Amino acid sequence: MILTLCTAEEALQLMLSADGQILEFSSQSSAGRMNETMAPAVASMLERHGDTPATPRLSAVTCVRGPGSFTGVRLGLAFATGLCLARRIPLAGLDYLPLLAASAPGGFDEVHVVTHSRANKVYHQSFAPPATLTKPRDLTLKEALSIITPRVSKARVALLGSGLSRNRDAFAPLGTTVTLLPIENPTPEALAAASQTARYDGPSVEALYLRGSDAEENLAAIALGRGLTEDEARARMDRALR
Repeated sequence: MILTLCTAEEALQLMLSADGQILEFSSQSSAGRMNETMAPAVASMLERHGDTPATPRLSAVTCVRGPGSFTGVRLGLAFATGLCLARRIPLAGLDYLPLLAASAPGGFDEVHVVTHSRANKVYHQSFAPPATLTKPRDLTLKEALSIITPRVSKARVALLGSGLSRNRDAFAPLGTTVTLLPIENPTPEALAAASQTARYDGPSVEALYLRGSDAEENLAAIALGRGLTEDEARARMDRALR
């Protein structure tokens, strides 16, 4: 029995599967609350499916490793790593943007995934299902549009992800030539399929970060507000990470 965790964005997605069959799936908005809701939700799900200290049934864990919310990705991987170390079971990391692409319906030559990065920026990756066309990148809206717009005359293109809903005005001009899909989270089927074929070589699993965290990128301003120089703040951060 495999436990799958997705904490890359605001939804906490949990799933149990066995031999590719979904046993239970849940998805709930947990923005700012994952740290308090994830462990009890996992414990309850495992208990409902007969996993107890006396009769352990869990054999592996998969966890989305990014790109996405820094806090969400860290929480998910930390929880998954601790669970696997305690249980002595393997862990696999799943890349988030391919999961979203796999959640799109068929019939498209290309699927472009755009998820929220920060204001006026998105994580972007394109696919010609089941092939991958580009690497995941952190782009401005202008850069993402410059990649997607030329493709519409050459292929049937679908666009999806939280970056679309958060920047609807920016992407609206594509609406007559691109199919805008209201998909913001991976489907249970996509998660189950990825969990079956994942490479279980952890713990640990390295997070997929495409940019520095907000704290790193705004370190000078944060340090000033606390009466520190940027060098002093960076030295403290380096010590904390060692």
